[in-house]
Amino acid sequence: MKTMLLLCTLLIACSTDTVPSEPVVAAPTQGSDRTRLVGSDLRIWPAVDTVEAFNREAIACLRRFLVNKLNEEAPNDYWYVPDLTDHGGVHPELLAAEFNEVGELHNWPTLLSIVPAGSSDERLMTVRWAAEDGLGTATHVRYVFDFLARQTTDGVRLSFPIGYNTRDWERRDEGQIHYVISPRHRFSPEQAAEQQRDIERLSRFFGIEPFPITYYSTESPTGLFRAQGYQQHPLMHVFPTGGKADQGDNVYAGNDKDIYTHEIVHLFVQKRFDATPHLLNEGVATLLGGMVERDYTWHRANMARYLKEHPDLDLTAHLSTYEQELIDGETSVPYMVGALLCEQILRSHGKAGLLQALGSGADIWKAVEPFGIVQANFNDVIRTTIGQPAVLPW
Repeated sequence: MKTMLLLCTLLIACSTDTVPSEPVVAAPTQGSDRTRLVGSDLRIWPAVDTVEAFNREAIACLRRFLVNKLNEEAPNDYWYVPDLTDHGGVHPELLAAEFNEVGELHNWPTLLSIVPAGSSDERLMTVRWAAEDGLGTATHVRYVFDFLARQTTDGVRLSFPIGYNTRDWERRDEGQIHYVISPRHRFSPEQAAEQQRDIERLSRFFGIEPFPITYYSTESPTGLFRAQGYQQHPLMHVFPTGGKADQGDNVYAGNDKDIYTHEIVHLFVQKRFDATPHLLNEGVATLLGGMVERDYTWHRANMARYLKEHPDLDLTAHLSTYEQELIDGETSVPYMVGALLCEQILRSHGKAGLLQALGSGADIWKAVEPFGIVQANFNDVIRTTIGQPAVLPW
């Protein structure tokens, strides 16, 4: 089940292999009983030095990661522990990189290189996950990621390279936000001030004191993913703008701006609640912070038009926030369904009701049932809500 949940974020078409040649190794056996990687599934590019002591230990650590990353009972003898706090855990993409959309082993890992990374205690390990033909030749590359392997008191451990990749970027502190600014992005004090005002409003709304946030300002999703360590990612060249937040109170902004309130909302939600339905999490972030450079009222009007044009659309079939269901390439149908649910609960039961729904656990139907919303009347509730004047939290 955990594997399939992780895969929900990875349903984007692969891009073709851009590496000029292939290692001469046999493809792994892909029997129907294979559900996890084993150590021998890692192939190593012929040019990689596998004899040198640091490299040898780093490769062993990488193999442990590939074998044990989805085993919650296995000890963490592969990842640098402070990273798990600072960045909220290993990226879901890396945890599920080898699987296709139905949970089958499909993308096989190859270590392409190990190179120095500024000190004798750190090296970059470039790993590619790719689908292969019957001869073991890569046909489609899914991910290429640079792990930072670092020497610790416990031996070599894997780490995120974002600190190394942004080591020369400008740093600025504005209120509670520590900005890490790409040289391809021009910092805007005005946008930073507006972000601070939004944080103050969110603090009052959620009843949480402002807290330190690290904000990576990049010019595009491509710059965002490269800062994180991805040379190849299915989403890095798909959308002109975007961003993400993690559980370490970091915002990664690929919108060429110094304000991204939608992602900041997610940080407040995870601070306030142990578990929130994905639909309501994205819904309240859209209600309070807009989506894709436009505010909620703009997307609400776009959604109203769309529903009028599709009177028979069953909205209960459009609740997965992982699906890319966009109106005119801008308005996410699931995000707007979630936002309209939040608006309706705000209308009928006020802020206290909305906070209750957000803190009701991960099950969407259990979260909305106390407010008279069930599957049988779901479509009517959403269509009635969007037909009324908008109710906004401030």
